[in-house]
Amino acid sequence: KFDNVLNDQRNVIFSQREDAMNSDTIFDYSNSFLNEIIDDLIRLKIKKKSNPKSTDFESKLKLILGKNFIYSYLEELINCSDKDLRESLNKKFQNSREERIKLLGKDQSQDIEKRIFLQTIDINWKSHIQYLEQLRQVIGLRSYGQRDPLVEYKKEAFLLFENLLGKLKNDLVTMLLNLKIIEKKEDDNSENKIK
Repeated sequence: KFDNVLNDQRNVIFSQREDAMNSDTIFDYSNSFLNEIIDDLIRLKIKKKSNPKSTDFESKLKLILGKNFIYSYLEELINCSDKDLRESLNKKFQNSREERIKLLGKDQSQDIEKRIFLQTIDINWKSHIQYLEQLRQVIGLRSYGQRDPLVEYKKEAFLLFENLLGKLKNDLVTMLLNLKIIEKKEDDNSENKIK
């Protein structure tokens, strides 16, 4: 019964992975993930109005922008309207993609997004399996508190799985926002030396 929980989650992840591998429209995946993340940011921003001490909005925004953001840009995003936040992040994401397309072409740019997405799934799935294994080892202790270990395992595993899906989206969007393609300049002297 414990294995059934893992198998159900594995089916979801592997079907998403297979869809991405066979998809010719990988840009749709990342665009969809970006919109979901922006929706989450807007919800956190609205929540901050009712609880000004909360730093969830700023933390998530910094996480998505990565380490290469300019502080003034962050301040601008924090203080702008919801509509402007959506437009600004979409524009930054599309500009980053357009730069890759200019350098690499559309096909290779799609291939890079696909590879990043698949790698993100693989890395996070391995970690998730380890978390579930650790959970399985300690969940039996819940029986001392008159709780059914299987029910508790399902609840905890579901929360971990939700976190996994959210992390997949965040990691992909963060990586694509911050990915810089550097064109390698061929040195004329080195070519002459080879000949």
